Formats: sequence, C-alpha cells, structure tokens
Amino acid sequence: MDAIDNIIFATLQSPLQPQFTLGPNMPILSNFIPNDQFSGFVPGLVTPPTYHNPVYSFSLSNKQFYCAYPDYSVIETAVMRHWYDINGNGLGPAANFQYTWPGPPGVISDFTNSTNYHFIYAYLIENSRILQVFERVIDKYLHNEELGIAPPSVYQWFLNTERLFFGEGSTRSTNIRSLLRINYDSNRRNAYYRMFGIDLAFGDISTPSGGIFPYEKAKTANQQFIPLFERYLSEIWQAYINARNTSGPNTADVNNLVELATQLRELLMARRGQRAAPLTKNGYAGTNLALEEFASVVLVSWFTFVICDNTEVVNFLNCQSSTIGERLIKIGDKVGVPAHTKSQALFEMAGAAANVLNLVEAGGYLDTSGNVQNMITSLEPGKLPSIDSDVMNYFLLVIHNWEKATGHMIKNPEAKLNGTVKIQQTMPKPQASAN
Repeated sequence: MDAIDNIIFATLQSPLQPQFTLGPNMPILSNFIPNDQFSGFVPGLVTPPTYHNPVYSFSLSNKQFYCAYPDYSVIETAVMRHWYDINGNGLGPAANFQYTWPGPPGVISDFTNSTNYHFIYAYLIENSRILQVFERVIDKYLHNEELGIAPPSVYQWFLNTERLFFGEGSTRSTNIRSLLRINYDSNRRNAYYRMFGIDLAFGDISTPSGGIFPYEKAKTANQQFIPLFERYLSEIWQAYINARNTSGPNTADVNNLVELATQLRELLMARRGQRAAPLTKNGYAGTNLALEEFASVVLVSWFTFVICDNTEVVNFLNCQSSTIGERLIKIGDKVGVPAHTKSQALFEMAGAAANVLNLVEAGGYLDTSGNVQNMITSLEPGKLPSIDSDVMNYFLLVIHNWEKATGHMIKNPEAKLNGTVKIQQTMPKPQASAN
C-alpha cells in the first residue's frame, strides 16, 4: 500500500469518531456527495503470492476516481486521519496498529515498527523535478487554454491538487507553512539537508536549468550520510557477489556491514531526536521532522501516482509512454520545465531505498550478523523467496539505479567514493537553430 492507498483506506475504514449506530467502519462522509460513490473499492494483490511481503493496492481506476473526487475536503480529512492512524491512535505501546480490510485480503498495511514512509523516498522522487513540472501544468491550465479543455475528471484533479497542496491553509495534517516558514519548497529542502546533508539537483522553477533556490541550511546536518551510505551500498554489493565465491578470496565482511548499518541508524535517529530506542509508530508524531517527512511523502506520492500509468491526466496531456520517467520528461517538455534526465532511475529506486532505510532505522535485522549473512546468500539458485531475498532485491535496485542517477560506481571497489555526490543536474534541451 502506498500513501494514496492508505489514504483511501482511511477514508473508507477509519471513522473520525466511533459510529455505534452505523457500525465501526463508517467511511468519512461528504456533506455534498452521496455515500455510494466508493462501492467496489477493494484492494487487490499487486505482487506475486510467492513474495514474503505481498503488496496490496486499490485499482488504477479506483485511485483515479478518488484523486478527482468532487469534495476535496474528504481527501483532506482522510490525510489528517491517516496521520493519526500511523501514530497508533494514541493507544500506547501495545497498539500494534494495522490497516485490516474486512474480509480478504486482511492486513494490508502494518505500522507496527514504522510509518512505512521515509524522507529518502520524497528526496529521490523530488529530484525528478516532478513537483515543479506539475506546478507549471496546473498554472498553465488554470490561467489559459494552451493545454486544451480537460474532461471533468482531469479538471477536478487540477482543482483538488491546487486546493490540497498549493492553498494557503491546505491539508491541515501536511501543512508545514506558516509566517515563520513561508515557502513550502524551502521547508522541504531544509529537511532534506538536515537528514542527508545534500541538496536537490535543481533550483528555482523560473529558469530553464533550475537556477539557485535559497533556503536556510541548518548548522546541524547529516553531512556524513552520503559517504557512509555509499560505502554501505558498496560493501553490500561486494558481499553479495562474493557470498558464493568458492575459488577466490571472499571479501564479504558481515561484521562490517552490521557496523555500517548501526552507524547509519545512529546518524538518522540523531536527527529525529531518538538515539537509542527503535523508531516506532507510537513515538513517531513527537519525533523531530516527523510531520515534514509525512507531508513530503504524501505530496510526492500524489504526483507520482498520476504518472504511474497512462492515466486520464497523462492522456489529456498526450504524453503517453511505457515508462514513468519518460511520461514525466514528455510532460516537462510540454510545459517548458525540463524533468531530470535520470528520472526513471530515481523512480525505480525510491521505494526500495525507503524500505532499506526503514529497516536500518528500525533495528533488529540489518544490525544482526546472522540475518545479514542470510540476506546476502538469499538469491542463490534453489532458495525460496523470503524476507531475506526481498531485502536483497531492495539493495540491488538501489545500487543499480544509484549508479545511474549519480554516476558513482558503487559496484567498483576501486572507485574511491568520496561522498561528494550530487544527483546529476538536468540540462535544458538545446534550441533549434533558426538557420
């Protein structure tokens, strides 16, 4: 379940108050729209049943309908409810809060050990420049007819997006703007820098190549994160390729991997204000940067969904493609905001990177030598899929696409990674000659 799926669940199955007369699963109601609009909404399995951790999702048509729902306040209220849910509903450490669909498929989201969201997801997706591209799309549509006349569902998506994410007091549970923190983009950049010690690949939307985007850089920031993370990925790769080495030297150092995971955990938890205890759902809302993280992930998830397929919005813009990265690049070209040339790699690794860092911060798996040994050998021929093989595949996705997006050769131990990584800049397309 991604953020949009979970917000739909909150709409349909997490009432704001106990409904003693109408049942415990009374949906969040609209004051204007009949309540039968969500009939047929049932999450389905989207990964093969052989996976250790199956993934569920509402259908593309369900999600398109929801994101274009005529009463945007229903969505806004559901986001607020979801923020409450991932914090355990105030029920204390024994809550073990889950999203459980009545009947099959049962448990579809589990917030027992974390929110399942991570800043790295928002950071990587935002580097594609997706937010600036769609800001320009919506601006163009609302001010002129250059893009044509949208069908009602697409027009409603434009309106909902404007009200939820660009309004002055929009989305109460994800609003991190105020008189003290006026600019939403600057707030996210500040948070990314504090967590990862790194900037976005582009600056202001007003210039073709991005320009400079001013924001306040915190004096306390995890500037060690990138060199440590790249070293960790490189060591994971070396351990993976050497795990079955029977003829030459085996350079797999499991104890070193455990130590690197522990260092990364301590680094990230320090920014959250938790140095020792695992990051659990019950402590999430009170941790440093929690609301910023939640708001950023919900924001980028909203826009990522609309280009995850040839959706109604993509079809209206006539930017269809077989890949999410190419769709974004086409839309960016259409409105004059060049998307990142490595967008596909950014999209492909974002979810896997979030899974990896959630495991790092939760503790108990990647900081245990036996688990790490099982993980690096989990893809050997004949072994059945397991949690170990799932995690190893997450790492491989990140390693492969991190190299594409940054140009750093994680797989080459002689590359001498120095941590001065920057997601490669996008460049404007050259103008055709008048001659």
